[in-house]
Amino acid sequence: MSLVVSDSSAVQVRLHRTMTAAGFDRASGSFTADNQPTDARTQRERVRLAQIELLELSAQLTTPHLRRQILRIYSLLRSEPVAPSPAKPPPFRLTLREMEVLTLVATGCSNVEAAEQLTIRAETVKTYMRSIMRKMGVRNRTAAVHTARQIGLLD
Repeated sequence: MSLVVSDSSAVQVRLHRTMTAAGFDRASGSFTADNQPTDARTQRERVRLAQIELLELSAQLTTPHLRRQILRIYSLLRSEPVAPSPAKPPPFRLTLREMEVLTLVATGCSNVEAAEQLTIRAETVKTYMRSIMRKMGVRNRTAAVHTARQIGLLD
């Protein structure tokens, strides 16, 4: 589905629909129990689909302010716990921006595509990926994604 967004009201409508479908309550700024399914897998899938739609929507925007707002909401979705935390925390800690880069790489984005989504330079994405790989102790981006999935950082 291709949508050219030139009107902020169209963005607001689509954003509201996406966040509501993911169970986000704007008043409280968090996900509500009423809107969340009891099955954790279904919940993760709904959040993942909302994340993808937000990234697609941000790529279509020409207004930097709206793009930043949507990416901020995307970040909220990334930080919202969708399943019980693992008993043992990962042996390393990634920054929010590193998680955003890793998530985009995991969806198949190239450095250039990830840079466009995050409104940064491709070289900056490469720098983040080097940092991620160093922290994880891996040699390439595929291994970084695999490791992140194994320890539960990515679905």
